[in-house]
Amino acid sequence: MNKFFLGLVLFLGYTHLPAQSIKMGEISETEWAMTEVPYESGAPAVILASSGDSRFFGGMLETSYFYRLKILTEAGKEYADVRIRFYRGSSGTENISGIKAQLYHAVDGQYVETKIGKEHIHMVDLGEGYSEARISFPDAQVGSILEYSYKKGDKNLTFLDGWSFQRSIPTIFSKYQINMVPQFEYKMIGQGQHFFTKSKRVANNGLYSWELRDLHSLKEEPYMKNYRDYQERVEFQLSRYQSGGGEFVDVLNTWEKLGDELIEGYTTKGYYKTSALERELFSLDMSKGTQKEKAARAYYYIRDNFINEGEDWIYPNQSLNQLLKSKKGTPGELILAYMGVLRSQGITCDPVLIGSKGYGRSDLILFPFLNQFDEILLLAELDGQQQFIDLSDSQAPFGYVDIDKQVKGGFLVQKGKSQLIDIPIKHQSNNLVISTAYLDKETGELIIKNTLRSHHYQGLQVMHAVERYKKSEKPLEEMFSSDGLLMEVRNAKVENLLEENNYVNSSFDYVMKGANEAETLVFNPLKVSSFSKNPFTQEYRVFPVDFDYPFSEIYTANIQVPEGYEVDDFPTNENITISGGLVGFNYSVENLGEVLKVTAKLDIRSSLIPVKNYGDLKYFMETVASKLSAPVILKKVAKP
Repeated sequence: MNKFFLGLVLFLGYTHLPAQSIKMGEISETEWAMTEVPYESGAPAVILASSGDSRFFGGMLETSYFYRLKILTEAGKEYADVRIRFYRGSSGTENISGIKAQLYHAVDGQYVETKIGKEHIHMVDLGEGYSEARISFPDAQVGSILEYSYKKGDKNLTFLDGWSFQRSIPTIFSKYQINMVPQFEYKMIGQGQHFFTKSKRVANNGLYSWELRDLHSLKEEPYMKNYRDYQERVEFQLSRYQSGGGEFVDVLNTWEKLGDELIEGYTTKGYYKTSALERELFSLDMSKGTQKEKAARAYYYIRDNFINEGEDWIYPNQSLNQLLKSKKGTPGELILAYMGVLRSQGITCDPVLIGSKGYGRSDLILFPFLNQFDEILLLAELDGQQQFIDLSDSQAPFGYVDIDKQVKGGFLVQKGKSQLIDIPIKHQSNNLVISTAYLDKETGELIIKNTLRSHHYQGLQVMHAVERYKKSEKPLEEMFSSDGLLMEVRNAKVENLLEENNYVNSSFDYVMKGANEAETLVFNPLKVSSFSKNPFTQEYRVFPVDFDYPFSEIYTANIQVPEGYEVDDFPTNENITISGGLVGFNYSVENLGEVLKVTAKLDIRSSLIPVKNYGDLKYFMETVASKLSAPVILKKVAKP
């Protein structure tokens, strides 16, 4: 990971190559002829070319932007309305100027150029200091090519926006260059697999540039909602600058100094003081029990007596006194208040800032870059053991950390010794399913009784689903139904034992009416599995597969062969894995005469499956789905 976040000094090793320039109106025959993206069929539109050119000028960074898009389908017409958001603030921190736009489309075999007038270019105030430049291409059609350019001035020279090579639609060509000056030294923050392995890079007398080609669109895929964490991009943070006297002044703090500044800010808001919290907890007996028992008692008090609302963030909006008065707070404010409770009991604990999944970082930046963090955990020492604590989920028991906060590492904030740390969160999350199938003689129904025990985060998922069904006033039976299920769901019940035993018990029946009248009984004993249908059907994968955490699913089905029936067919045994043993699956059937026993186990041993393994995973999951959805067939024995 370290090699991906290097200072500009390393750019001197780049190859010196001539830069490719892009000009408005210079559209190639290949671009005119394109009707779909070769490597991403079905894309509604495509960025044919994009470029950014940044230069320091007049006390600000001025960047010239250019985009050339082509509309490929009717759905792609939405990209004919362009919106450019920027932060004007109260002092014109950012400004947009020099907007130019033109449209090209074919008329009787000839390409016609249309200038976009000022009546189709507007500035809109969004409030809170934000504005938006809007460009409309009113006559855009399928096959039209749109071009627009503009300049953005930015007075904030501490953090430079840099460039995002990857967008919501495919990009054929993207280039960014920045002309550095000796008075400013920056750290580069790059991200993306292609950025580090496939980009064409140039370094020449302070001019640095990158080119990338044939990028897929940036969009959610099955088992990857945090795709922004893998976006191809580059940005910069100021390291030091040259003062008027000629000496260099450091801008980047050390981790220790950065942590002390955060503590000072939290203290100003009252979160490192305990007197107000001790009064708040006057009715709660904190005198007995181990440190872990006290911490759990305080956790449930805060969780159940305060309303958790607002955006999770590392900076509190209100003071501790305001929080105690309103009984409402953001997850960050509640965890800081909880920290004060533990400290009042002599328990050692400190905040840990993290960049949550989906915030835009797949790995930590190893120099003191505060903007990479957006949420707070608490690290406490309870009875000699370290414990990470979170308060963002109102249903989660003590000790559970939200899945989006289970990242590789974070920033431990301690007076005088703040530092980056690993965040190892271990748990045994799995599903255990036991099913019994039999033919009810009285009703003539085939009944499959299912008991599902969901441990840890699998159980928490079940309880969130239960909450959604209750809010929508839907019967719980619908939660255990699925597409293609030809059986009725009955007697659904869920017992929440997460706080006591770290699992949730669910029970429900699958019922086939009139089964005794059929000559053959065809049914799937393992339909309860969410993997009885392969979630990976696309031909290619842009991002890794993210299962959130390793887990297992274990199934046992005992099928009682009714009197007068015999086993006619059942699936064959299977035992498969993929390269590296990242996942595994075992399926077996044992015919014991009066009972047919079906067992299966799916092991997801690694939470993150690399793109290079996608083909193997797709085939693996197809095999899993075929087995978990395969029917057992019983037939009546012919009477002699």
